[in-house]
Amino acid sequence: MTARRCATAAALMAFMALTAGCGDRTKKEAAPASPLGVNLVTNPSFEEWNGAEPVGWKLEHFDGVGKKETRHGKSIDEKKSGQFAFFLRGVYDVDRYMVLTQRHPVTPGYRLWFAADMRGKNLQKNRGQEARANLYVRFYDKNGKRVNDRYYADGYTRTLMGTGDWVRVGRRVDIPKNTASVDIGLICQMTGWIWFDDVEMMLEAPIPWKEIGTKHVNYYYLEGSPFPDGAIDKETEFVDGCVKKLRLKTEGKVSYYYYPSEEKFHEIVGVKKGHERALWKKRELHTTKTFDDHEMIHMLLVPLGTPPFGLAEGIVFYVLGSWEGRDLHLVAKETLTGMRLPALHKIFTQQDMDAAGMSNVVPGWASFSIWLIDRHGIDKFMKLYVATNEVEDPAVFASHFKTIYGKDFDVMDREWRLWILRYQPRK
Repeated sequence: MTARRCATAAALMAFMALTAGCGDRTKKEAAPASPLGVNLVTNPSFEEWNGAEPVGWKLEHFDGVGKKETRHGKSIDEKKSGQFAFFLRGVYDVDRYMVLTQRHPVTPGYRLWFAADMRGKNLQKNRGQEARANLYVRFYDKNGKRVNDRYYADGYTRTLMGTGDWVRVGRRVDIPKNTASVDIGLICQMTGWIWFDDVEMMLEAPIPWKEIGTKHVNYYYLEGSPFPDGAIDKETEFVDGCVKKLRLKTEGKVSYYYYPSEEKFHEIVGVKKGHERALWKKRELHTTKTFDDHEMIHMLLVPLGTPPFGLAEGIVFYVLGSWEGRDLHLVAKETLTGMRLPALHKIFTQQDMDAAGMSNVVPGWASFSIWLIDRHGIDKFMKLYVATNEVEDPAVFASHFKTIYGKDFDVMDREWRLWILRYQPRK
């Protein structure tokens, strides 16, 4: 931070900046288009039918250009309540995926809760299929166009896999600007069975967040529970340092939501445990912590894409500079000499890294990333970061790597390992 030449002037400037960025996010919300706290879903338990379709629902084509549709219909034997439920069944050669939907008016700025009882049987993702067997919502504007079509849905519950008993699964989302209506949909793009019953979707009042804006981050807190003194200054200083160190050209802002307790977090977010949730698509960090470094770095990098997990963690630890206060290179050296660090191309995906043990392999990727940056600069590394967005194949990654660095990935991996074995920290 810069030195203060005049305490009075600095205090005045700080006050002006603070008050300029403060606001109440609920003051300008329009009246809700639908009643609050009421299930908007028509025929939520599928008790009424009009031939092969449940009353109030519409069967629609979702994806695929073939003729073999997702099987669907009334379930008599398998249900959670009442007389009937609805099922979707995918087989290995389905090439025309159908979904069951209904649409309702909603209002921007409010919140939407949606849930259903679901049961899966033999659900698995086969080649050419998507891992979707769940409930979702999509938002539309007044002209009937999606507000944001970057993803298949604007909110969705977790996907069921395998076989299990009936479980109630729900999700809460904020309704974005320019929204006039919402579709709630039932989907299965996998092989297997999924049953749905007792669907609900409720409009909820917006949370009365207070806002403080800075250059890269908007901070939100609840009235009566502000950030502790100095917390925003500390986080802002850290963020500014990250942007400078990584030479980021920032796009948009990160939203940092502070919850004063785990109880309040559970109540608002709609979960039973935990104290933090990152909504990557929206660049929102919801947490009970007054300072965050690790997830904040990831949030700042969201506009650059989603590279392989090891690379993403590598750049985070390049900024942080240590592994829980320890020299990262020494930690990597210990895992290497202990025969716990496979070749990096063998621990490429997050699943591979989980299987090998994150505490073994993340320091390896972090050390390799820092070694690369120290020798070839941050600009080349960030070029690789962007080029490998959503790359999951080690061979594709290796191709990008050679284009940027002029050497094979496995060759550089071996060079780094030889360096690590000789590494001694500076005294």
